Amino acid sequence: MHTRARAARCPRSITFGWGYTDGPMAIQTTIQPFTLWRNLGFAALCAIFAMWGWYDYEYKIPRLERDSSAYMAAKDTRAALEKAAETAPLNEAQLKQMDEAKAVLADIKERYGSAVPNKPAAYDRPMQLWLYVVGCGVLGVPSFLWPVIRTSRRPYRLDDDGTLHTPDGAIEAAQIVDIDMSRWCSPSGDRRSTWTAKAVLQDGRRVLLDDHDHRNMHLIIGAIANRLHPDQWTVEAKRIDSNASKPDASA
Repeated sequence: MHTRARAARCPRSITFGWGYTDGPMAIQTTIQPFTLWRNLGFAALCAIFAMWGWYDYEYKIPRLERDSSAYMAAKDTRAALEKAAETAPLNEAQLKQMDEAKAVLADIKERYGSAVPNKPAAYDRPMQLWLYVVGCGVLGVPSFLWPVIRTSRRPYRLDDDGTLHTPDGAIEAAQIVDIDMSRWCSPSGDRRSTWTAKAVLQDGRRVLLDDHDHRNMHLIIGAIANRLHPDQWTVEAKRIDSNASKPDASA
């Protein structure tokens, strides 16, 4: 899991008020590198399994089916002609059949070695198709790539006037009356939720602000929390020690 050293994400020095020391500016999220590389890695893994399944489905299993059938047919032909040769000489056609059967057996043994090509089970091809080609390729790859595309194309932005832009629309600063920080960096409970806070609006709606997938979201959370509760939170979303005379820089 990516680090929670949130101070390292903001190269500018922060004041304990609104914005940055060198003037206010908008804060915009991007996708977290951890989320990006994790999803791309799983998508690549799914693609590899899909190609493997497609190769087995399209080439390996049909070839094994043909070779196993040819091997058994050639073996039976050779055995039948050898038995026939015990009672009478083989004619020209039978000798040709014997040569062809031996050639097939020699070719298969050359390609497979000492292993005999066994006929694949009836479920082998359907499994490759539905589990790997469809499951990993058709369904798996998009399921990991789509969140990356969606998160990258739908950023959150906090303007210097406090307007919060979300994928669902803009929210003016006056509409944000509180922020729920109960799960933010909490030492207990669901770990995934400890990367989130919720902006509380005038109408009672809550807007989820997720720092797990959105890089720089902690700065948006911190800016809102510091504006509404300046004695409790810094603009970096760090809790202020109420017993201290000033915010603890090492928090």
